[in-house]
Amino acid sequence: MSKRRILAGGIAQESHSFNPVLTNRVRFNIQSGLDAIASARGTNSLLGGILDAAGQADVEVLVPTLFRAQSGGPVEDAVFTEMRDIMCNAAKRGDFDAIVLPLHGGMLTPTLEDPEGELMASLRAIVGPDLPITVAFDLHAHVTCRILETCDLLVGYLTNPHGDQGNTGRRACQAAFDILDRRLRPVLSAVHVPMLTLGHDRTDEEPLMGLHARARAAVASGLAYDVSIFNAQQFLDVHGLGNWVLAYGNGKDAGRDSLALELAQSLWDQRCALIGTYPSLDECLDRAERGTERPLILGDQGDRVAGGGPGDSTYVLGALLARPGLPASVVPLTDPVSVAACHAAGKGAQVTLDVGGRFSTVAPPITVSGKVLGLGTEAHVTYDGPADAGYKSKIGAFAVLEIGKVHVLLTDQPYSYLDPDYFRAMGVNPAEMRVIITRSGYHFTLNFAAMGECITVDTPGMTSYRVDELPFTVARPFFPLDEPNFVPVLVDHPSRRD
Repeated sequence: MSKRRILAGGIAQESHSFNPVLTNRVRFNIQSGLDAIASARGTNSLLGGILDAAGQADVEVLVPTLFRAQSGGPVEDAVFTEMRDIMCNAAKRGDFDAIVLPLHGGMLTPTLEDPEGELMASLRAIVGPDLPITVAFDLHAHVTCRILETCDLLVGYLTNPHGDQGNTGRRACQAAFDILDRRLRPVLSAVHVPMLTLGHDRTDEEPLMGLHARARAAVASGLAYDVSIFNAQQFLDVHGLGNWVLAYGNGKDAGRDSLALELAQSLWDQRCALIGTYPSLDECLDRAERGTERPLILGDQGDRVAGGGPGDSTYVLGALLARPGLPASVVPLTDPVSVAACHAAGKGAQVTLDVGGRFSTVAPPITVSGKVLGLGTEAHVTYDGPADAGYKSKIGAFAVLEIGKVHVLLTDQPYSYLDPDYFRAMGVNPAEMRVIITRSGYHFTLNFAAMGECITVDTPGMTSYRVDELPFTVARPFFPLDEPNFVPVLVDHPSRRD
């Protein structure tokens, strides 16, 4: 019997409808074939998990291409088309037994609300109705009926902050094997909940912790094969925005239907508790001035590149510069014009620049004067983990500007700084700083926990959870902007293997 093969790859990016800066090809880490496999093997990533599961089953993995970028504005159509054509051309060769896609969900292009669904539908049209297609998503994905109708099984992360990327890839891969071996005939119980979770949605805290415990118990008891609870990305102005509960099992089962309905009703009942509050930036900086036992790692909630923001808000930088009594601090800022000016001036030069605020209009540009400490055209990052441990990324052109005790990391592209190695890659040791700013809300907390006290701060901007300040039109109605008359119902769609 010939060795089994699976096709894996695709595109992973989370888009923000209200970020006017399109995500271009330069923003993507693009790998294929043996390079993609070597880079992902042994990492806590979706593809890493797929490779682990395939290796244990002695199954070969083919990766025509994998495009991966940090969050940002919608992806240029040409980038999506390039990736889709590569994947579809590989699918036309037909030299594989299943497709397992390590995606993200929640991506947009200027012309597509559901590019993941478009990719999956294109692949399904090529391979026909019988070949298994399973998919792994971030739990903040935008789930659509088209996605559910096209794939055999969709799994999402079970942790937030995300620490189970590898295990999610393994779940998706194992499901494909179970379908091939006729151990699984997946039938889905799905419920859509027209609400957003806004900040109080860690899975290691209530109320989500209890919901995930019930889902795990259902899988452990055999009531369900897999259960995912999707808490949608909050900045997508798309049709059908909201949370989803997906419970898969073998064949129809009234008990699993009841489970999905119960979990969805519990989400809705606790919708107010899922809206979080945060300390102010001033509170945290007051503490830093007084002195803290451990460094403070602060997530700039209003301009989170991890949430799709542009990363050029000067709100935090202005607050740091206004407090000369603060200890050593570091703050990142996206500003390609200032990066170019620093490169033109040279290392060691004194420069005066208008930095940031080109897209984050709540915090306009700030005029600063400082010394150029470091320059580079490219730097390489390897995640410490545990989230995405071992994942390799790179930074484009950058400059390090010293303004008193404030170090400003200027980059020509936005980055979320989810891992300490972003700072080290640009020559700044975060362990020597007492205040460290990340462009993330809480995903940074896993990888920075060993270094200091991690705090999300309430700052203004397009990624703040003040969703009433954003011009939603298509996505409404949803809670908390509206109070839909919600009663959980099973979504009626054709089950792929019913």
